[in-house]
Amino acid sequence: MSRRRILQLGGLAALGLATGCATGPDGEGAETGKLIFASTAITNSLDPLVALSSVGSTFCTQVYDPLVTLGEGGRISPALATAWRQVDELTVEFTLREGVKFHNGGAFDAQAVVGNVERLLSDKPEFASIRSEMGSLKGVEAVDAGTVRVTTESPDPILLNRLTRLYIVDPSIFAGNPASTASGTGPFKVVGYKAGESIDLEAFPGSWRRSSSLTKAQILAIPDTGTLTTALRSGDVDGVFGLPPAVSAQLSSFTVQATSAGSCAILSMIQDVEPKLRDKNIRLALNLAVDNEEFVKEGLSGFGEVPAGQLLQPGYTGYDPSLQGFAYDPDKAKSLLAGTDLRLDIATTALFKQQAEITAGYLAKVGVKSEVVIQDLSTFVTSLLKTSKVPLLYWQTDYFDLRDIASVARFGPQPAGVQSHFEDKAYVELFAAAQEEMDPGKREETIREMARRMNEEVGVVFLAWPKTVYVHSKKTDLKLTPSGNVSMAESKKSA
Repeated sequence: MSRRRILQLGGLAALGLATGCATGPDGEGAETGKLIFASTAITNSLDPLVALSSVGSTFCTQVYDPLVTLGEGGRISPALATAWRQVDELTVEFTLREGVKFHNGGAFDAQAVVGNVERLLSDKPEFASIRSEMGSLKGVEAVDAGTVRVTTESPDPILLNRLTRLYIVDPSIFAGNPASTASGTGPFKVVGYKAGESIDLEAFPGSWRRSSSLTKAQILAIPDTGTLTTALRSGDVDGVFGLPPAVSAQLSSFTVQATSAGSCAILSMIQDVEPKLRDKNIRLALNLAVDNEEFVKEGLSGFGEVPAGQLLQPGYTGYDPSLQGFAYDPDKAKSLLAGTDLRLDIATTALFKQQAEITAGYLAKVGVKSEVVIQDLSTFVTSLLKTSKVPLLYWQTDYFDLRDIASVARFGPQPAGVQSHFEDKAYVELFAAAQEEMDPGKREETIREMARRMNEEVGVVFLAWPKTVYVHSKKTDLKLTPSGNVSMAESKKSA
């Protein structure tokens, strides 16, 4: 099959025209002022309130800014706000950055913030996911052109963390269609867009955080990982995200960046589907059946760490260094399962098929019948967030975006009709208390107590702390933000 045919199948037939130059192996001949970044999927909307997940964040980081952002070590750092103060338990006042312009030329000011917060709180169904991340956010008031006050319904100790997820859009485009038209304050502006396929970017000279060297950039979707790998090897793209760990590990002639994914790979044990999972000994046996070190090596190709019997990793509020994981002990697992006829299928998505199959193999070795059920994304989201028909769910908890346990809401209080992932009243009460505890020391101890409770009651099957993997050519200096997203404004290419 010809190289051109491979690119056509991968949705890259026009790439040579898009880059404006011919490319060769390792990017030879590529523009040094343009960076092309590809992943298996990109955002289907330019609206930051809809452009969710890691692919949405990749886009938003280049084009939009929040009031505050996460800096090194998860510290809250200035962005469109340069200072803030806690007025009372329900109110935070922000001083806004002066002289900032939107891509369309309008000025960023307090009214722009008001417009964005009010839009978020409009209860449109398409905003439901990001709205849930904002906790008890109530409203916003413009004190003057350079000052706003944000209020909450109840005390929120991580309001600033939440606001790192609220990207400020130019209100002048609200009357149009923000899903296909963008105007932010970031270092790049959108000059071309094909939904779910490509986003063309151009450096915005008026940005308060201008690009250091790149004048153009492109974000591409290449769903097939084989084609994605070929595009990287041929130099048609400079960097990629979304390759299977085993493939990334084989690309020794490229630079591989592995950073904490801020998540824990687990099996949720849905007791409503299989009541036998209410037996703590069975839950313990499933953990003892897993060889975590081998799982990291084989399932993640080494791009991960063995979890210390808790969801959170070191560096996150509430990590408990006194806790230990469950040592691999298949003989004890068999003993605990003696006389129990158990079938525990595992539901997941195609993305995690290999890891789920390895886990099913561990269960089979201790006498538990298990098959992997691959669900399409929408079906799996329903299984995860509402009701599952399969007793075990393989997924990766995400606490990176907020850098807080509050992100792992599956184990907290659930509304009527939504399944519980951990049937433990004490844990749920601790989770609820942590959401309103404003004293940092008391809150950290509450979260540690949550970790101890989940460990003691064996609330999940702990598998690994995975890493996020980026691969790029050695001629590309691909920079990542402290939040783990690509920062094209700080990235560079050499000839």
